[in-house]
Amino acid sequence: MMEKQVNRILNVFYYGCYVLAVVAAGVMFWLVRKQGMEPIDVMSAAGKAVQYVVIVYTVGSVAGGLYLFKRMTDKMRRIDDKEEQLRRYRQWGIVRIVLIGTGVTLGIVAFYLLGGYTSMIWCAAISAIGLYFCKPTLRKMELELSDSGQP
Repeated sequence: MMEKQVNRILNVFYYGCYVLAVVAAGVMFWLVRKQGMEPIDVMSAAGKAVQYVVIVYTVGSVAGGLYLFKRMTDKMRRIDDKEEQLRRYRQWGIVRIVLIGTGVTLGIVAFYLLGGYTSMIWCAAISAIGLYFCKPTLRKMELELSDSGQP
């Protein structure tokens, strides 16, 4: 029963990241179209800074988030108390989802800020693919917390 509750909470955060990205896209589209927001020049110092931040965040959050969670589940397997194990799984699962999911929204916002600069959409897509690997399911939780197949 506790597993289903943890899975439900993680799903709220998982789908919340996608909802946040869609809302951000809508707001940015509205700002560009209705408010006449001027895009930042891609080759300006500010434009380059935005690109650097998004690219570094994307690469760091996807690789770091997945790796960090793997390391934490290795430690969680050693915990005998099932409730404590699930509490930590929920806590670190939320961290992983939010860390990677933020990259989707960041990439979309940067895309509009830079006047439709395609590289930023690619960064958002990379984060979205990374977020897909975080999709919470009961079976995945069982596999990540089980000792089978581990050296």
